[in-house]
Amino acid sequence: MKSIIRCRAIILALALLCLNPAWASGQSQADRELPAGGASVGVLRVKTDVTGAQVIIDDKEVGRTPLTLRSIAAGTHRLTLAREGYEDHTQQVEITAQRTASLFIVMKPVTTPLPELPVEFKVMHQHRFGYCVGVLTVSAEAMDYKAEQGEDRFHIPIETLKSVSRSWGPVPGTAPGGINAATDMMAFRVEAPGRSYGFLAYKDQIGEQMSVASVKTKELFDVVYKLWTATLKSRER
Repeated sequence: MKSIIRCRAIILALALLCLNPAWASGQSQADRELPAGGASVGVLRVKTDVTGAQVIIDDKEVGRTPLTLRSIAAGTHRLTLAREGYEDHTQQVEITAQRTASLFIVMKPVTTPLPELPVEFKVMHQHRFGYCVGVLTVSAEAMDYKAEQGEDRFHIPIETLKSVSRSWGPVPGTAPGGINAATDMMAFRVEAPGRSYGFLAYKDQIGEQMSVASVKTKELFDVVYKLWTATLKSRER
């Protein structure tokens, strides 16, 4: 009887090795998940303490946490995590071919208090084709925009907004140099009844660095997002 059980155990072990030869080579579970033939790619796993954070690799949005990227090129990449109500998290990530890099990031809640309202932001207002430049005034009740040239202006009550978000994508109406260069960057967007609006804020002029514009755009987003979520909470009561 013992010899029969031993024979069955050996047969079962051989069968498992045939089904999964990685057992014989000592590969880890993460290594076995790598794509076949991916000699120059690795795997990146990203988790955060709060789910749903945007994952941006080298200025390209690739999904939301928890996320596993199974075919990311070996080398150094810039990872950015963004989520409403939290500070952006940016770091360098080194990807090794045929290996898995795992990250767990604790997102830091935004603690910056609201500025004294109303507050004005110099912005590029994105159109379907091109853009205009003007001032966006944010009060506790509304967003008011007025273009520097032309008659483009509007009034959006905060409580009517359907969504307040940030997105990464091409800037319309591009030209070389400054924040209107042909590149991908963070934008602030709101959806109101019947229409969506996109903005890029800047500090002094539209020819300044992308990094400066991104900071100002996030400041704009934080103000409007706090005001908007406050209206949602008041409606739930």
